[in-house]
Amino acid sequence: MLGKLRDNRFVRFLAPPGPGVLAWLEAPMVVLAATAIGFLVRAGDPLFLTGGIRWSLVAAMLVALRYGSLLGSLAMLTLLAVWFGCKSVGLYPGLEFPELTFLGGYIIVLITGEFADMWRTRLRRAESEAGYALERLRNLTQRHVLLRLSHDRLEENLLTKPYTVRDALLRLRTVVMDGSREQSLPGGEELLNMLAEYCQLQRGAVYQLAGEHLETTPVAVLGDNQPLDLSDGLLRYALDNRTLAHVQMGESTDRYDGNYWVCAPVINSSGELVGVVVVERMPFLSITHENLQLMGLLLNFYADIVQHGPEVEALCREWPSLAPVFGRELVALNRLAAAGKVDTAMVMFVPNETDKARQIVEALNRTRRTMDGYWWVDWERYHLVLLMPMTGVHGFESFQRRVDDWLRTDYDVGSLAQASVAFSYRFLDGRPVGEQIRDVLEASHA
Repeated sequence: MLGKLRDNRFVRFLAPPGPGVLAWLEAPMVVLAATAIGFLVRAGDPLFLTGGIRWSLVAAMLVALRYGSLLGSLAMLTLLAVWFGCKSVGLYPGLEFPELTFLGGYIIVLITGEFADMWRTRLRRAESEAGYALERLRNLTQRHVLLRLSHDRLEENLLTKPYTVRDALLRLRTVVMDGSREQSLPGGEELLNMLAEYCQLQRGAVYQLAGEHLETTPVAVLGDNQPLDLSDGLLRYALDNRTLAHVQMGESTDRYDGNYWVCAPVINSSGELVGVVVVERMPFLSITHENLQLMGLLLNFYADIVQHGPEVEALCREWPSLAPVFGRELVALNRLAAAGKVDTAMVMFVPNETDKARQIVEALNRTRRTMDGYWWVDWERYHLVLLMPMTGVHGFESFQRRVDDWLRTDYDVGSLAQASVAFSYRFLDGRPVGEQIRDVLEASHA
């Protein structure tokens, strides 16, 4: 909803995202235009300083509503200059400077501009939170569709396949994580083998993206393939539109005589293009909507595994128990926190050796929000870290009150401290992620 409003031209005209260069010209021009209208309506009093309502102040208020208090002040200065200009040409004879009118008008303009600035900041914050939630929703939707397709394929192939799509995904994830850290697209051969088994590929190759261009040397190949043809129409259509393209797409393959049957870009959940898979041969009857949809989702899953960045790689090396998915979310939320857009709390729970304290920590993990991430720092000792997006100071205080009420109801204790569960928390502040993790770990053991 926020994205649609933001993209609407009329809305952007009425409420621009921020003052640009033209706004500094527009502010005085609006006042001058209002004065010109005043000359047409009331030549002897273009500023409407006599009578009931001071209509000349409305122009400055409109500027303040559009751009904030700074440009509203510029509009008031322009109105002040217009007053002296009118006095110099002989208008308003005998009328002293209306200081109360200008002072009251300036106060109203400041209040109006502050209102506009405050709501512009709130809208930007809401857009950032909505963008993060939309990215999480896309990721969840892809996983849901992949789960449904995996279930359907399991029903069809249960008697003939030795393992399921889920087993293949886990195997692919293991291969990628155990692969070379220097490769941009590790596990490419395993990916092609999985596509050959589940999507009936016979010949194909994986190419990685170097900057904005594809490398012509394949990362992995299946069968005997010809050199990459960067001018191929199907490949260009897939890259330009960032979508899977195949030979049965009439709108993009009219009179197509290339070598490729399917071109599938490898795109992660953030919309980043990391490579492309080109298929030179597969059974024609396998080019179906369900089969191609499964191929696209498998490639999205692969992209999410391999593209978590060097910062997450460093975190995983320092803390082997940290899952790359948790690290990727932590890095992304830290960037948003550094920009002041999304508040995020990181909480660590350390119980003592009693069964009751460990049950409480395990229950906290089970009852966390769907958007919250978790990391078992030490599974044997039940040391748990929760990552809570969109949780500021007041939100964390509400979380503490809910936990205390739950403990009193279910465990007859008033707080985590009485339940022998130590906890520490930090709000992400834009510093290096590793430094913030160490702060939380050290505070929990202090």
